[in-house]
Amino acid sequence: GINAEYGDSLIGFMLSAVYGTLMTPSLVAKWSEEEDGQCKLCEEELGTIRHILSGCRVALSQGRYTWRHDKVLKQITDQVSFHCERRVNTRSNKPDSNSGIAFVPAGKKVKRKEKQTGQQSFGILSGAKDWVVLADIGKQLKIPSDIVQTSLRPDLVLISRSTKRIVWWELTVPSEERIAESHEYKLDRYNLLQAEIESNGWSCFNIAAEVGARGIVAKSLEVAARRIGLKGRSLKKLMRETGKEAAHCSRWIYLLSRRKEWEYRGV
Repeated sequence: GINAEYGDSLIGFMLSAVYGTLMTPSLVAKWSEEEDGQCKLCEEELGTIRHILSGCRVALSQGRYTWRHDKVLKQITDQVSFHCERRVNTRSNKPDSNSGIAFVPAGKKVKRKEKQTGQQSFGILSGAKDWVVLADIGKQLKIPSDIVQTSLRPDLVLISRSTKRIVWWELTVPSEERIAESHEYKLDRYNLLQAEIESNGWSCFNIAAEVGARGIVAKSLEVAARRIGLKGRSLKKLMRETGKEAAHCSRWIYLLSRRKEWEYRGV
């Protein structure tokens, strides 16, 4: 069950964060005269759970949100890299044929096993076996200059030189209330880069994905994953582990939200 996978304390945090029952300054101020309700980091705005998890300028400048973002990105990168290395970049990945129709002699029944031996589709990764995965963890990523000259760094980039295809994911870990807004902003941000790369003769796929700060994974991540051929258990694992990582990091951001200093924590 979900409790066994996440643990009672993390499930408790996620439920309390969703229903607004965490002991935040703004909540405590409703019954305690000693609490002014302000965020203890910026001391400018109400210390609601939404503000603490994704809206505090001091938390942002100290790198608290970047730490969470990069932890979630690492989880996604590891699973996408495994997918490319162990599944996509193998002999079984052949170009999609124009016809997916398998002809069977009259009178012969198609056995279930034979149905399953058909070509596996890896979506927009199909037909190439040289996919390289790059991730912008610790500001390390740079799109190769022979593809395009740019200072923009998408979070996750997949490149196939043999087919001149480039796929990127831009990840955001926003408050759940801002997922739709964040999605459109991220797509727009990379539209010009996409046009420039395509003018250089490449096929380009600009994808935005969101994982909510409270651990609720947006539909956009599932759509992004399906587009590169992730499905079944692999897809469920990606959704589960990224949501868990986001909630785990947000729980620490909440627990340390009264502490002015922020130290990188190996949690």
